[in-house]
Amino acid sequence: MRRTWMKKQPVRLTNEQFIHPASSFQIYFQYINKHHELHWHEFYELCFVVRGRGKNIVNGTEHELRKGSLFLLTPADFHEIYSYPNEPMELYNLVFDEELLDQELREFMFGQVAAYMVDLNETHHEIIESEFQLIRDEVQLKKPGHAILIKGAFERILLNLFRTYHERKDQPELQVTQSQSSTLQRALVYMHHHFREELRLEDAAKQAGLAPNYFSLVFHKMTGISFQNYLQGLRLQFAKSLLQASDIPITEICFASGFNTLTHFERAFKQKYGSSPRTFRTN
Repeated sequence: MRRTWMKKQPVRLTNEQFIHPASSFQIYFQYINKHHELHWHEFYELCFVVRGRGKNIVNGTEHELRKGSLFLLTPADFHEIYSYPNEPMELYNLVFDEELLDQELREFMFGQVAAYMVDLNETHHEIIESEFQLIRDEVQLKKPGHAILIKGAFERILLNLFRTYHERKDQPELQVTQSQSSTLQRALVYMHHHFREELRLEDAAKQAGLAPNYFSLVFHKMTGISFQNYLQGLRLQFAKSLLQASDIPITEICFASGFNTLTHFERAFKQKYGSSPRTFRTN
């Protein structure tokens, strides 16, 4: 269910606010009994609900939260979260930057477009809760080898999330990893996390370790569309979600989504969605 009637101004949360400069992550145990307004963040956010019920509204789409809900948000997402009356939520919240993800895991998780949100059964709930508790304990105690144990628990949580998500989806979303080389995977992952920035074909080709012209040919062969069209599709999808979930001025959405001019943004948006950004928001 998409909620388009309540408009918000998202707040930007920075790494400096939530992650210690000497670390690549921070774990919190949160008690949520109020509405946390629409926001985005520079870091990744891995959350697990231990008890209570509520809602998580990500990129304009509502998701029910309950005991056993596990979800991952990226720097490209914006969301708001709240608990139901008399059902406050307690949850683990692990925030981290890209340094905590090695290249193989990054490609594994993000070489495709996916909204990682699942509800675990009782058995899996206990397993994942114990992994978060292990991370929390090791952070506090800092015994010899704590970094190794933390990394292992973190990766097991992500892999459990990945497997559960794909086992339960009736129709998989756009797949871009299975028949493609690891070099193209690296470029796609980079695009999915940097599409709002000034991103050139040369930048993506560098991630793949290929010459730009050759990369362009390989990219089109593997995805069926050009680099520029793929990049523009990512930007338009983000702009569409932001139009639905916030009242940010259209000009600001244009630039926040990675477009350089309002004219280009409006023309591209109308071509893809059949109406101007302003009309789309009004309707």
